[in-house]
Amino acid sequence: MTIPMATSARTLLRSRSLLRGSFDHEQTNATRHKSEHFRSCVITHSQSSVSLESWGDEKDAPQQSKPSFREENLAKQFSKELPPIADDFTKLDHERRVAIATSNGFSYDEASGVTSILNALTPREKIFLADKNMPLRHYRAEKGNLDEAIRKIKSTLKWREEFGVEDIKRCFDHLNNSQQKSDLSPEKEKELTQLANIIAHENETGKIYSRGYDKDGRCILYLTPGRENSVDEINNMRHLVYHLERAIACTRRKSGLQKVCIVIGYQGFKLTNAPPMSTVKHTLTILQGHYPERMHRAYICDPPLVFRTFWNIIKHFIDSATLEKIAFCAGKEGKLLLDRDFDTSNTEKCAGGTGKLREFDSREYLFKTPFDHTFDES
Repeated sequence: MTIPMATSARTLLRSRSLLRGSFDHEQTNATRHKSEHFRSCVITHSQSSVSLESWGDEKDAPQQSKPSFREENLAKQFSKELPPIADDFTKLDHERRVAIATSNGFSYDEASGVTSILNALTPREKIFLADKNMPLRHYRAEKGNLDEAIRKIKSTLKWREEFGVEDIKRCFDHLNNSQQKSDLSPEKEKELTQLANIIAHENETGKIYSRGYDKDGRCILYLTPGRENSVDEINNMRHLVYHLERAIACTRRKSGLQKVCIVIGYQGFKLTNAPPMSTVKHTLTILQGHYPERMHRAYICDPPLVFRTFWNIIKHFIDSATLEKIAFCAGKEGKLLLDRDFDTSNTEKCAGGTGKLREFDSREYLFKTPFDHTFDES
């Protein structure tokens, strides 16, 4: 399988094991048809041109009852002192989206699109927005297809409410904060404690956690399928969502950016570790459907030969926009890519790490480390 790339001067990185792909440092072709996706590695940081101020001011909104636990957490999140949001998309990204939108008969105007999405949301739906840039991410992901962007963001907002994303994010807070604990009803405290116990159990082997950042300040989220310790699909998804939200919060605090890097290390992986297909599909639904424009790149590091069978099955469920962000890293050329994107003196060995890092401690990470900090972050 190959990923089509725009022709230009480039640094070509090949994997000896599974995938031959290339990552452009410089590209001259501005656009291509949507079937020929490409990704630039030129990163520029700039403020978004779209202002979402006052999205929550609804003159005609009905009177609200006392804010729920989720609503209070969201308000705290928005009011925290954080760096300005930086937009890690490039001019080339924008030109690509415009070209795809035009080829499909859509106009592409981010400011107008965001306004239309916000106008389509109810006051209650707006309560569950992950942040003020969520409508923009959905609009970008759908390449100007406004109806589809509205449909999908509504689906995600419903999912965030029903799946209890805000509770999952904050389920450890009351265990370390006596004031917050005293503010909870006994029923809510019990519910959050149960969630914390679920995530603590799922995390015992260190199969997912955040540690460090790439050179631009995006959190690195490590996944190690060989450490799988659970067959409960829903609890696995809760655990995944906790770490996605945590990685996003770490990136937001560190650099103001909005995306994360995912490193998948296959040490200890066997086909017997492979999750059921329903779990794979559920994972992809969450990543692709509910977290659009959140993954900067996924690095699959030194996958064993037995992974080929698993990959040949799951790749058909991965959309093209996600596929183009996946890099297979093996051998010297894989190390070159990792060295380019990370300070490998501070990454895990599966990501080309050369330093001696402290062993991951799940209890410390979950119960003692602030939510918006990675493990062992000074």
